[in-house]
Amino acid sequence: MDTASLPKKNSTEWLSLGKYFEFEKNQIFYIREGRGSNIILLHGYPTSSWDYSKIFAGLTRYYSVSVLDFLGFGYSAKPKKFPYSIHKQADLLESFIDKQALKRVRFVFHDYAVSVGQELLARQAERGSAQTYQIDGVVFLNGGLLPDLHRPTFVQKLLSLPILGSILVKFISEESFGKAFAKVFGKDTQPDAKEIAALWKIILYPGNSRLSHVLLHYMKDRKQNKTRWEKALQETKVPLLFLNGSEDPVSGAHLMKALQSMKFKNAKFQAFENLGHYPHWENPELVYQAIREFFPD
Repeated sequence: MDTASLPKKNSTEWLSLGKYFEFEKNQIFYIREGRGSNIILLHGYPTSSWDYSKIFAGLTRYYSVSVLDFLGFGYSAKPKKFPYSIHKQADLLESFIDKQALKRVRFVFHDYAVSVGQELLARQAERGSAQTYQIDGVVFLNGGLLPDLHRPTFVQKLLSLPILGSILVKFISEESFGKAFAKVFGKDTQPDAKEIAALWKIILYPGNSRLSHVLLHYMKDRKQNKTRWEKALQETKVPLLFLNGSEDPVSGAHLMKALQSMKFKNAKFQAFENLGHYPHWENPELVYQAIREFFPD
């Protein structure tokens, strides 16, 4: 498959495609296009739904595809005082599902969002017949599914410190962000300067929003919910596909090895040897094809 077959929207075009819904008095950005079975693509930290811009249009040929920016990210509202927990983001996602009247959903989760996915699987197991929508399948891209194996970057470790983080976040520049960001990519699939500039602009949107330190609350959530979330992952009967860029220092080959040693009810695995933490950005054709094969129309 050539790149031309997967048209990509730039960040300005992406914004123009979006609509908003309200969650706890905050405006949440989303895009929904296409026809067919429902797929929702969820992004990672510290970026946004634009991460999926290279595969979005291709998927809309076969599915009804939704993306949204979590609260505090991308083009969504960024209140300074808000409990940015994974549980709240899961509430937000379920609010979207309810507002769109979706009864059956497939998901793709990346990075930050993998924990939201685990929370949804845990809720599904706990609710039983009270669950209002059915999860028909889940794709997990690189992310901290097993907190003991999560290897946050040096900058993330500093930002997560209560006092230092609030000070350090003010001094992060496009250049320093770009250098840190590139380190989690494969050596042959590095983001270019224009991509870094666009990603940085979205992080700061609408002006100079700097919430990276408070958004790291998810690392505590992962530790506190480790047993519940890992149990939900292993015991769910929902079909799972783990796609993993092996060169990712944060959650790459070492995570995939651990996952493959675990017992799942219904799981498949696919490693991309030369890709890093953002496989859907680094080689969209491979990820697009993997999703298409896993999710029948």
